[in-house]
Amino acid sequence: MSNTKFARTGMLLRLNLRRDWLKITLWALGIVGLMAGAAAKFDGLYGTKKAMDAIMATLKTPAMVSLLGPVPSAHAYTVATIYAAEMMIFMGLFVAMMNIYFAVHTTRADEDTGITELVAAHATGRNASLAAAGLEVLVVNLGVGILAALGLQFSGMTGIDSNGNWLFGLGVAAFGLMFAGITFLAAQVAASGRGATILSYVVLGVLFIARMVRTCRTPTSPGGLFTVGLRSSIFMVVIIGGRCYSCWQSP
Repeated sequence: MSNTKFARTGMLLRLNLRRDWLKITLWALGIVGLMAGAAAKFDGLYGTKKAMDAIMATLKTPAMVSLLGPVPSAHAYTVATIYAAEMMIFMGLFVAMMNIYFAVHTTRADEDTGITELVAAHATGRNASLAAAGLEVLVVNLGVGILAALGLQFSGMTGIDSNGNWLFGLGVAAFGLMFAGITFLAAQVAASGRGATILSYVVLGVLFIARMVRTCRTPTSPGGLFTVGLRSSIFMVVIIGGRCYSCWQSP
Protein backbone atom coordinates (compact mmCIF):
# COMPACT_ATOMS: atom_id res chain seq x y z
CA MET A 1 0.00 0.00 0.00
CA SER A 2 2.76 2.46 0.95
CA ASN A 3 4.59 1.73 -2.30
CA THR A 4 1.41 2.53 -4.24
CA LYS A 5 1.01 5.86 -2.45
CA PHE A 6 4.53 6.92 -3.44
CA ALA A 7 4.58 5.42 -6.94
CA ARG A 8 6.59 7.41 -9.51
CA THR A 9 8.12 9.66 -6.86
CA GLY A 10 11.53 9.36 -8.48
CA MET A 11 10.14 10.30 -11.87
CA LEU A 12 8.43 13.39 -10.42
CA LEU A 13 11.64 14.37 -8.63
CA ARG A 14 13.56 14.21 -11.90
CA LEU A 15 10.89 16.29 -13.63
CA ASN A 16 10.96 18.88 -10.84
CA LEU A 17 14.74 19.15 -10.96
CA ARG A 18 14.68 19.44 -14.75
CA ARG A 19 12.06 22.18 -14.56
CA ASP A 20 13.72 24.13 -11.72
CA TRP A 21 17.41 23.64 -12.57
CA LEU A 22 17.97 27.28 -13.51
CA LYS A 23 16.27 28.64 -10.38
CA ILE A 24 18.17 26.17 -8.21
CA THR A 25 21.44 27.18 -9.86
CA LEU A 26 20.82 30.90 -9.39
CA TRP A 27 19.84 30.50 -5.73
CA ALA A 28 22.84 28.27 -5.04
CA LEU A 29 25.28 30.58 -6.82
CA GLY A 30 23.91 33.59 -4.97
CA ILE A 31 24.09 32.05 -1.49
CA VAL A 32 27.36 30.17 -1.93
CA GLY A 33 28.96 33.10 -3.78
CA LEU A 34 27.99 35.46 -0.96
CA MET A 35 29.38 33.10 1.69
CA ALA A 36 32.66 32.41 -0.06
CA GLY A 37 33.10 35.96 -1.37
CA ALA A 38 32.58 37.49 2.07
CA ALA A 39 34.99 34.96 3.61
CA ALA A 40 37.67 35.92 1.09
CA LYS A 41 37.27 39.62 2.02
CA PHE A 42 37.20 39.30 5.81
CA ASP A 43 40.98 39.09 6.18
CA GLY A 44 41.28 42.48 4.50
CA LEU A 45 38.62 43.95 6.77
CA TYR A 46 39.64 42.42 10.11
CA GLY A 47 43.17 41.19 9.55
CA THR A 48 44.75 43.37 12.24
CA LYS A 49 44.38 43.06 16.00
CA LYS A 50 43.11 46.65 16.23
CA ALA A 51 40.35 46.01 13.71
CA MET A 52 39.47 42.70 15.36
CA ASP A 53 39.23 44.24 18.82
CA ALA A 54 37.05 47.05 17.48
CA ILE A 55 34.57 44.76 15.75
CA MET A 56 34.41 42.38 18.72
CA ALA A 57 33.58 45.31 21.00
CA THR A 58 30.81 46.27 18.57
CA LEU A 59 29.44 42.73 18.39
CA LYS A 60 29.14 42.64 22.17
CA THR A 61 26.97 45.78 22.38
CA PRO A 62 23.32 45.16 23.34
CA ALA A 63 22.03 46.17 19.90
CA MET A 64 24.30 43.75 18.05
CA VAL A 65 23.70 40.98 20.57
CA SER A 66 19.95 41.31 20.02
CA LEU A 67 20.42 41.25 16.24
CA LEU A 68 23.10 38.58 15.83
CA GLY A 69 23.03 36.70 19.11
CA PRO A 70 25.60 36.49 21.93
CA VAL A 71 29.29 36.12 21.19
CA PRO A 72 30.82 33.47 23.45
CA SER A 73 33.89 34.40 25.48
CA ALA A 74 37.21 33.14 24.14
CA HIS A 75 40.87 33.48 24.98
CA ALA A 76 41.60 34.62 21.43
CA TYR A 77 39.44 35.49 18.46
CA THR A 78 40.17 34.85 14.81
CA VAL A 79 38.84 36.33 11.59
CA ALA A 80 36.76 33.16 11.18
CA THR A 81 35.14 33.78 14.58
CA ILE A 82 34.06 37.23 13.44
CA TYR A 83 32.79 35.79 10.18
CA ALA A 84 30.64 33.27 12.05
CA ALA A 85 29.30 35.99 14.36
CA GLU A 86 28.34 38.33 11.51
CA MET A 87 27.35 36.03 8.66
CA MET A 88 25.62 32.96 10.06
CA ILE A 89 22.31 34.58 10.87
CA PHE A 90 22.13 36.40 7.52
CA MET A 91 22.96 33.21 5.65
CA GLY A 92 20.27 31.44 7.67
CA LEU A 93 17.74 34.08 6.58
CA PHE A 94 18.70 33.77 2.91
CA VAL A 95 18.49 29.98 3.02
CA ALA A 96 15.12 30.18 4.79
CA MET A 97 13.84 32.45 2.00
CA MET A 98 15.13 30.01 -0.61
CA ASN A 99 13.32 27.13 1.07
CA ILE A 100 10.09 29.08 1.41
CA TYR A 101 10.22 29.77 -2.31
CA PHE A 102 10.85 26.18 -3.41
CA ALA A 103 8.51 24.61 -0.86
CA VAL A 104 5.61 26.80 -2.05
CA HIS A 105 6.62 26.51 -5.71
CA THR A 106 6.51 22.70 -5.67
CA THR A 107 3.30 22.34 -3.65
CA ARG A 108 0.64 25.02 -3.38
CA ALA A 109 1.76 26.99 -6.45
CA ASP A 110 1.57 23.83 -8.57
CA GLU A 111 -1.93 23.24 -7.22
CA ASP A 112 -2.92 26.80 -8.13
CA THR A 113 -1.78 26.31 -11.73
CA GLY A 114 -3.38 22.88 -12.08
CA ILE A 115 -0.10 20.98 -12.45
CA THR A 116 -0.81 18.80 -9.42
CA GLU A 117 -4.17 17.71 -10.86
CA LEU A 118 -2.56 16.83 -14.18
CA VAL A 119 0.06 14.73 -12.38
CA ALA A 120 -2.55 13.04 -10.20
CA ALA A 121 -4.54 12.08 -13.31
CA HIS A 122 -1.69 9.79 -14.37
CA ALA A 123 -0.30 6.64 -12.76
CA THR A 124 1.33 8.33 -9.79
CA GLY A 125 0.94 7.70 -6.08
CA ARG A 126 -1.32 9.84 -3.94
CA ASN A 127 1.63 11.22 -1.96
CA ALA A 128 4.17 11.17 -4.78
CA SER A 129 3.98 14.90 -5.55
CA LEU A 130 4.58 15.92 -1.93
CA ALA A 131 7.36 13.35 -1.55
CA ALA A 132 9.05 14.61 -4.69
CA ALA A 133 8.80 18.18 -3.40
CA GLY A 134 10.38 17.15 -0.11
CA LEU A 135 13.18 15.29 -1.85
CA GLU A 136 13.83 18.27 -4.10
CA VAL A 137 14.35 20.68 -1.21
CA LEU A 138 16.51 18.04 0.49
CA VAL A 139 18.73 17.82 -2.59
CA VAL A 140 18.89 21.60 -2.92
CA ASN A 141 19.82 22.15 0.72
CA LEU A 142 22.43 19.42 0.76
CA GLY A 143 23.92 20.86 -2.41
CA VAL A 144 24.04 24.38 -1.01
CA GLY A 145 25.47 23.16 2.30
CA ILE A 146 28.22 21.14 0.65
CA LEU A 147 29.13 23.91 -1.80
CA ALA A 148 29.16 26.47 1.04
CA ALA A 149 31.54 24.30 3.08
CA LEU A 150 33.82 23.83 0.09
CA GLY A 151 33.70 27.56 -0.68
CA LEU A 152 34.78 28.37 2.87
CA GLN A 153 37.49 25.72 2.63
CA PHE A 154 39.01 27.38 -0.43
CA SER A 155 38.50 30.98 0.73
CA GLY A 156 41.76 31.03 2.68
CA MET A 157 40.21 32.93 5.60
CA THR A 158 42.38 33.05 8.72
CA GLY A 159 41.24 30.70 11.47
CA ILE A 160 39.09 28.30 9.47
CA ASP A 161 39.38 24.54 9.56
CA SER A 162 37.48 21.67 7.98
CA ASN A 163 35.31 21.02 11.04
CA GLY A 164 34.13 24.61 11.23
CA ASN A 165 33.55 24.82 7.48
CA TRP A 166 31.35 21.74 7.40
CA LEU A 167 29.57 22.78 10.58
CA PHE A 168 28.76 26.14 9.02
CA GLY A 169 27.63 24.77 5.67
CA LEU A 170 25.58 21.84 6.92
CA GLY A 171 24.19 23.89 9.82
CA VAL A 172 22.78 26.41 7.34
CA ALA A 173 21.38 23.54 5.26
CA ALA A 174 19.69 22.02 8.34
CA PHE A 175 18.14 25.38 9.19
CA GLY A 176 16.84 25.63 5.62
CA LEU A 177 15.27 22.18 5.85
CA MET A 178 13.49 23.22 9.03
CA PHE A 179 11.88 26.12 7.19
CA ALA A 180 11.02 23.92 4.25
CA GLY A 181 9.06 21.77 6.70
CA ILE A 182 7.32 24.81 8.16
CA THR A 183 6.41 25.99 4.67
CA PHE A 184 5.01 22.58 3.70
CA LEU A 185 2.70 22.86 6.70
CA ALA A 186 1.76 26.43 5.71
CA ALA A 187 0.95 25.21 2.20
CA GLN A 188 -1.60 22.79 3.67
CA VAL A 189 -3.26 25.56 5.66
CA ALA A 190 -3.22 28.44 3.18
CA ALA A 191 -5.72 28.74 0.35
CA SER A 192 -3.16 29.81 -2.27
CA GLY A 193 0.55 29.92 -3.00
CA ARG A 194 0.68 33.58 -2.09
CA GLY A 195 -1.04 32.88 1.21
CA ALA A 196 1.40 30.07 2.00
CA THR A 197 4.33 32.37 1.25
CA ILE A 198 2.97 35.15 3.44
CA LEU A 199 2.24 32.73 6.29
CA SER A 200 5.75 31.28 6.09
CA TYR A 201 7.35 34.71 6.22
CA VAL A 202 5.15 35.63 9.17
CA VAL A 203 6.48 32.57 11.03
CA LEU A 204 10.04 33.51 10.08
CA GLY A 205 9.55 37.07 11.34
CA VAL A 206 7.85 35.98 14.57
CA LEU A 207 10.62 33.49 15.40
CA PHE A 208 13.30 36.05 14.65
CA ILE A 209 11.66 38.71 16.83
CA ALA A 210 11.08 36.15 19.61
CA ARG A 211 14.77 35.26 19.46
CA MET A 212 15.72 38.96 19.69
CA VAL A 213 13.44 39.52 22.69
CA ARG A 214 14.77 36.48 24.53
CA THR A 215 18.37 37.46 23.83
CA CYS A 216 17.73 40.99 25.14
CA ARG A 217 16.29 39.58 28.35
CA THR A 218 18.99 36.94 28.84
CA PRO A 219 22.08 37.90 26.77
CA THR A 220 23.86 34.62 27.53
CA SER A 221 20.92 32.53 26.34
CA PRO A 222 21.18 30.81 22.97
CA GLY A 223 17.90 32.50 22.10
CA GLY A 224 15.32 29.81 21.45
CA LEU A 225 14.13 28.05 18.33
CA PHE A 226 15.28 30.56 15.71
CA THR A 227 18.81 31.05 16.99
CA VAL A 228 21.49 30.44 14.42
CA GLY A 229 23.90 31.36 17.21
CA LEU A 230 23.95 28.06 19.04
CA ARG A 231 27.05 26.53 20.52
CA SER A 232 28.87 23.82 18.64
CA SER A 233 26.61 20.98 19.65
CA ILE A 234 26.24 18.78 16.61
CA PHE A 235 22.86 17.58 17.88
CA MET A 236 21.52 21.12 17.83
CA VAL A 237 23.15 21.74 14.47
CA VAL A 238 21.19 18.87 12.99
CA ILE A 239 17.99 20.46 14.30
CA ILE A 240 18.42 24.15 13.49
CA GLY A 241 22.01 24.98 12.57
CA GLY A 242 24.87 26.24 14.70
CA ARG A 243 27.63 28.75 14.92
CA CYS A 244 31.19 27.58 14.37
CA TYR A 245 32.91 29.23 17.32
CA SER A 246 34.51 26.22 18.93
CA CYS A 247 35.81 24.92 15.59
CA TRP A 248 37.14 28.30 14.45
CA GLN A 249 38.50 29.61 17.76
CA SER A 250 42.20 29.77 18.44
CA PRO A 251 43.28 27.57 21.37
